[in-house]
Amino acid sequence: MALAGFFEDDAVPMMQMLHLRQLDFPISRGVSYERTVDEFLKQLVVNDVLRPLRDRKDMVILLDAQGALVEKSGQWSLLFMPGCPEQHTLEEDCDMQAVYRDLLRKEKKGEVCRIAVPRRSQKALISGTSPFNILDEYCQHQNQGYLSVAERIVYAGPQELFAHVPFCHYGALTTVDKDEVENYSAIKSLLDDYIFQFDHVEDDDFPRPLSIAVFGAPGSGKSFGLRQLAMSCGRFNIISLNLSQYASPQDLFESFREAFQYEGGKIPLIFFDEFDSELNGVPRGWLKYFLAPMQDGEYMMNGRVCPIHGAVFVFAGATASCFNDFLPSSEEEEAQFRKVKGTDFVSRLKGILNVKGPNPMSVTDRSHIIRRAMLLRSQIIRKVPSIYDEKGGLINMSRSLLAVLLTVSEYRHGARSLEFILDMSRLSKVHRFTPSCLPVDEQLDLHLDVEDFQRRLAFEQMAGDLVEKYAQIAHENACSRRIEAARRRGGSEQQIESLLQEPDMAQWPQLDEFYREGYYSQFRYIGVRLQDYNLDIGMRPVLEGGRDTIVELYGPVLEELARIEHERWMKDKLSSGWQYGPFNGELKTTPELVPYEKLDETVKDEIRLSVRDLPANLRGIGYELYRKAL
Repeated sequence: MALAGFFEDDAVPMMQMLHLRQLDFPISRGVSYERTVDEFLKQLVVNDVLRPLRDRKDMVILLDAQGALVEKSGQWSLLFMPGCPEQHTLEEDCDMQAVYRDLLRKEKKGEVCRIAVPRRSQKALISGTSPFNILDEYCQHQNQGYLSVAERIVYAGPQELFAHVPFCHYGALTTVDKDEVENYSAIKSLLDDYIFQFDHVEDDDFPRPLSIAVFGAPGSGKSFGLRQLAMSCGRFNIISLNLSQYASPQDLFESFREAFQYEGGKIPLIFFDEFDSELNGVPRGWLKYFLAPMQDGEYMMNGRVCPIHGAVFVFAGATASCFNDFLPSSEEEEAQFRKVKGTDFVSRLKGILNVKGPNPMSVTDRSHIIRRAMLLRSQIIRKVPSIYDEKGGLINMSRSLLAVLLTVSEYRHGARSLEFILDMSRLSKVHRFTPSCLPVDEQLDLHLDVEDFQRRLAFEQMAGDLVEKYAQIAHENACSRRIEAARRRGGSEQQIESLLQEPDMAQWPQLDEFYREGYYSQFRYIGVRLQDYNLDIGMRPVLEGGRDTIVELYGPVLEELARIEHERWMKDKLSSGWQYGPFNGELKTTPELVPYEKLDETVKDEIRLSVRDLPANLRGIGYELYRKAL
């Protein structure tokens, strides 16, 4: 099948992604819309077979009956139905024009979303430094970004978000995290395929057990997610066996007899909790005893071979937060891993699921705040019905407290910590959750860094509602400073006019959220840091005539604030996927991702200049800097 056969030279190309897959292009199917888009665009720039399409500025690629990738005047956008993953729902010879028209009709009715696919260079697409993420694109274009989206989820529910981003839903499990959506979709496909094999057994040739490993930090909900997924299939008899409760492999195999029951056509799905625990003092000593059941579908019991007539094994880890942490990272660990048959165990796994939980998995994991919001809302509805209006679906909660629960650095024991904080709070007979309901600091510190929590709370109570106003003032002052500097350098009116046309110089109402986020981030980060009792600089409402008021920044005070601002900038850059290296905007590398002390003096001067307006910006919202009496 020739590629040119799909369109004529004078027509807008239209085809299905299925056609490209049939032509052996390496584009995955049924994982996520984002992955399909990235893999297609990568092939478009690197594969010369697609040259007939590469220079086109308009085309339509149907993904399925629920989605399409559309290029118009060189800009790509994605049409998709949020609640439906990419599926194989189109026949090869379907009326593509009719399918596309139907998608456009559904878009007008709000059933189908359209989101712009960010422009990326060939280098960025090949390196994968800027993967397409619909949740990220949506949140970045909301006023005050991820935090505002997360707050709306807790207060009013996730329905607004579900109308704009892909999500998966299995029983009581719902997630919008791209990686989790992809992982759960992959595991669901494995389970569906296994059910099909089990139902089409011939001559008692049962399929060997399907083996899946699940990893996550303690309290991340490893077992919960996969249980909900398995229950949604309706075909599994779920049994849990915690290996820490067994003294020997023989004891474990004794329990197999009860586990392998097939009444009503159900397939045994066995959770081996803490499968990576010790056995007789040997770390991961259980692994070798799973090899025969995984590979051959049988186990030894009292010297007799016992066949397994189909099963799903789910190995839930206790020592590793993700699959990579389970693998050895040094030669010494590699030798030990091989000794306990870890390599053989891994080779028998058919699926891996990394469950993230409420804490960030890495510096680039910005969606953890959304996972926290969805978890917090579900916990409140279940545990504190007095602050939940069931009729309206609204939760009554202090905004400052909510912001801190969503942004605190870490929950020490994952989802359990969030649950226990609610359990320990004084919430009986209250109709609004406020900081006064929280447990005392000593109890709170069991589940989070209480000093970090209190600093954030102090800032939110003082100025959390003024973030938007501060950001606008800071932007206007920064623009004025740049214009004055250009005029001092002798810039012509034409040059000034050109400066005003730059995207980061737009008026506040027209300023892109990308630039707004920098101002929001600066105020929150510096504002929280200034609540630190160990700093000799503080922030307070304006105190007219105060002798300790800082009106102008210079010397050690300026240097301290510049250092804090650079910390904030590095944190934001790292969360956006930037790494240390020679500057390359396409590959997201910069030599400035180093401690403040190691920066060139010219770079330090730019940072100092960026914080000099801080006293004026704060005064615009009724606050000021002051020297603390330590």
